[in-house]
Amino acid sequence: MTAKDNTTPMTKARLSDRIRQANADVWDKMQAHRFVVDIEADRLSPQAFRAYLIYECDFVETAMLIFGHMLVKAPGLEERRWLAGVLQALAVEQIGYFERTFAALKITPQDRARALPASVLAFRDGMLAIARDGTYHDGVAIMLAAEWLYATWCSRAARHTISDPILRRWVDLHAEPEFLAQADWLRRQVDAADPAQAEAIGANFRRAIELEVGFHQAPFE
Repeated sequence: MTAKDNTTPMTKARLSDRIRQANADVWDKMQAHRFVVDIEADRLSPQAFRAYLIYECDFVETAMLIFGHMLVKAPGLEERRWLAGVLQALAVEQIGYFERTFAALKITPQDRARALPASVLAFRDGMLAIARDGTYHDGVAIMLAAEWLYATWCSRAARHTISDPILRRWVDLHAEPEFLAQADWLRRQVDAADPAQAEAIGANFRRAIELEVGFHQAPFE
């Protein structure tokens, strides 16, 4: 006779899934954000997309610092090697993408030098502060929030008609296997965390999504 299994389906779920479920309100708010919905409906204005690209490029530079903090705090060689690859991709592939796209859209250095909106600064500075001042898993939590959000809505949006070829390419980049693998790697890092860290990871996951919501509102303001 076997002992009765008192484990509930919720406790059997991956920690990353439990954290997302616990923060379903902000997760759903971002998934239904005007920025996302307008892309899926093929109606995002060129002006909003141009502004977004400038803000996003600024954050990619910050993401390099965030992943750098994570690399320094990483628990082992396997994690450090993966993070070194992420930094390489950000510095070469992502920045290269923006340089080519800015040239195609005639976005000038003067356009990029304009003052950033408060919500964009809050996102950039808030995310960096968490990675700088927190633990390895705090950094993982915020980048999981950002990349899992994008992997989810871009995979969905990629099934829709997107008339602008540059916007189409941006969406596709975040629905490709390489990006999905990055989001899944971050999930596995969270799943392997000490359960005692779950509350802090969940709080930082939530904070990152809240900052994402404001960030994606900025192109419309």
